[in-house]
Amino acid sequence: MTAAEESEAFVELWDELHHQGDLGIGSYACVPQIVRIGQKRAPMTPDFFALIAVIEIERHENDNPEMPRELAGEYSHALNLIPELIAKASPPKWDQSMISSTCAALAASKGNRLLARAYLEMNEDNAVPFLREETGYEP
Repeated sequence: MTAAEESEAFVELWDELHHQGDLGIGSYACVPQIVRIGQKRAPMTPDFFALIAVIEIERHENDNPEMPRELAGEYSHALNLIPELIAKASPPKWDQSMISSTCAALAASKGNRLLARAYLEMNEDNAVPFLREETGYEP
């Protein structure tokens, strides 16, 4: 599977598992399966990590269903494998979106949903004004 095909597959998964912040139990069951795929074949696109991050962020918001007890252990184990998957990720280029999505997935996997959301939202265009305002940084 090429990076383009992988990206297309994750866009379809994204549409099915996450709609405007609404998740279902299937979204939670999918995370361990996505991680298993990443263990067998190094993730190549930002979508792999972004989908996991968004599911973990959104499962605590928008009145989404609670994690079923029978999925909790496997889901938690999958999140614990995120650092390993980031280390073996093999995109052709680590561009802005790959860096943002891996940082978001790492933060989400460690329970920091606020930073996970910030990493997903932050880009080079809004980072400079933010840093300028908060720290006086001038590139």
